[in-house]
Amino acid sequence: MEIIDILMPWFREHQRDLPWKSNREPYKIWVSEILLQQTRVEQAKPYFERFISRFPDVSELASAHLDELLHLWQGLGYYSRARNMHAAAKQVMETFGGRFPTTAAELALLKGVGPYTSAAVAAFAFDEPVVALDGNVFRIFSRLYANPTPVDTPAGRRIFSSLALESMGAAPSSLFNQALMDFGSAVCAPQPKCGHCPLSALCRAYALGQTQAFPVKQPKKPPRPRYFYFLHISLGADTFVQQRTAKDIWQQLYQFPLIETDRPVSPSLVPELPDWQTIFQEQEVCITGWTNPYLHRLTHQIIHARFVRINIDSPSRWLRENCLQIPLSRIDKFGVPRLMERYLLDE
Repeated sequence: MEIIDILMPWFREHQRDLPWKSNREPYKIWVSEILLQQTRVEQAKPYFERFISRFPDVSELASAHLDELLHLWQGLGYYSRARNMHAAAKQVMETFGGRFPTTAAELALLKGVGPYTSAAVAAFAFDEPVVALDGNVFRIFSRLYANPTPVDTPAGRRIFSSLALESMGAAPSSLFNQALMDFGSAVCAPQPKCGHCPLSALCRAYALGQTQAFPVKQPKKPPRPRYFYFLHISLGADTFVQQRTAKDIWQQLYQFPLIETDRPVSPSLVPELPDWQTIFQEQEVCITGWTNPYLHRLTHQIIHARFVRINIDSPSRWLRENCLQIPLSRIDKFGVPRLMERYLLDE
């Protein structure tokens, strides 16, 4: 029996009920796929509902202010996704005349749309015969064939794409891709449920007793540590925030003034750092407290952060020129990194 002959009946019985599965609108499918990058399904659901409510079509998204989008995105992380979505929506309006692209090749021209997302939208919205290669697909086919080719290499992409396409046969691309995703989530998961797997008789890794050996990936580099000292400066009921504009993490989000060092610095020595002197010059400040360290893990970085609480009587020239002075009570109107949101919730 072929893989497709087993997989599709399983899917008809066990498919997941997700809010973005009930339509074939490319815009909504694209939104859901971007949300699901680096985000669990359960976490993405409420964001999808709020996003579509506020931006029901691509023209609404394109005309929105980026700050509003980033604020709506707050808590999801990987904010480049939101910035890229905004740019892609403008592309659809300006380059495609408001018509969402209909092929994987055209979709790949949009900002932030890579091979997986372009294939997913093309398959789910238009049944183009392509396979959206995600972790589920790599896991399923590397185990089925006990193939040791690293999945995070060009060779791996070619091999597993070919195996998946061969297995699709004449099945509708939209259903086949969704079946793979649901099967990889429910059965052929990182901790596989081989005892309940209808494909176990065809699985070479299962026959060898080596399901946990697949998929194979290249060794990862250790994450880079970074040391952040956020200055929570109070002037009466006001505080100061600045927007991150450099090409770095959290671009376009707002934060307290930040001092970054290449190694940990004890609290008593932070006021002696050159950046502290730049921010406050000769101004008298009153340090009222320090937080314990906050650890924030990103894909390739680990942020070690502390927040220092400071009272001042007047803003320094640097604060006036580089920051916004806002009531602390209004900080929830600004998109801030998840790390800073955690601190504010603790206050």
